[in-house]
Amino acid sequence: MTSGEGTAAEGGWIEKEFRSDIPPGKRALATDLQSLCRRLQPSVSAESGRKTLTQAEVAKRLHSNPSSLSRFLSGQTVPDREFIESLHKAACSDTGSDESVSVTLDDLMTRRAVAAAERRRCSTCADLSKRIDSLTRQLRNPCLVCARREDLAELDALRREAAALRAAVAELDAAKAGLQARLDAQPSRTPLPVPRRRGDRQRSQQNMTAARQLAAQAEDLDRHGRQDAALTLLRQTTEVLSPAETALVLLTLRQQRQNHLADNLIHIYGRDQGNQDILRVALELHEQGAPDDAGAVLRAALR
Repeated sequence: MTSGEGTAAEGGWIEKEFRSDIPPGKRALATDLQSLCRRLQPSVSAESGRKTLTQAEVAKRLHSNPSSLSRFLSGQTVPDREFIESLHKAACSDTGSDESVSVTLDDLMTRRAVAAAERRRCSTCADLSKRIDSLTRQLRNPCLVCARREDLAELDALRREAAALRAAVAELDAAKAGLQARLDAQPSRTPLPVPRRRGDRQRSQQNMTAARQLAAQAEDLDRHGRQDAALTLLRQTTEVLSPAETALVLLTLRQQRQNHLADNLIHIYGRDQGNQDILRVALELHEQGAPDDAGAVLRAALR
């Protein structure tokens, strides 16, 4: 800061705070005008010892008025060319040379042109800004009709989901009832006194068909994204089937390459069933040539 700028900078009226709606071009021009006003110095005829100029004195010197000068310095109004030329000339005169000021006259005129262009666009920009604000508020606060439609759409989706779940439960209940009826119709089994050798027991065609149907139903549920329903079906299967029939279902899943369903069945059976049934399933699997699954059932029971 030069000595000339230091003496004039004490004038508090020069420092203006820009409003938030003042565009950048006007801010830049107003900042330069403030810098030039700080370099103005009192005349020799001023009161002895006074080092600052008042806003009224500067306005009079520049052939303007205090109100207009205040608007120029705050960026609210773009001054005409004559005012800018007078201010720049006065600042250069008071500091001693054109090089002592911070901005050239050409630069000032260029910034004035930019600020004036902003002024011509101001009304259009203001209208667009208002429309944007209005649309933003509408998006944040939808009308009652739109809100009602959204609620109805959500309710309809929930109804469809509930209907699908009820259908799945009905399918599981029907499957469980069929298994229980078939189990009740079969003669009661008594444990064999000695381990059975592979091929000793003759399985009926009915048991084979039921195992395939159960495996196919679990596969279909899993393929359609209803993994929970498939697991529920497998869990209910273990509650009504004998160990031999459970082993048959597991072997059928392996044959159909539904390995993840077979693994889940092993985990469920080993977790939920008693030790005697687990041993019988493991023995049945071993006799049917599936020693890996037999070991997996036993390991699941120990977890």
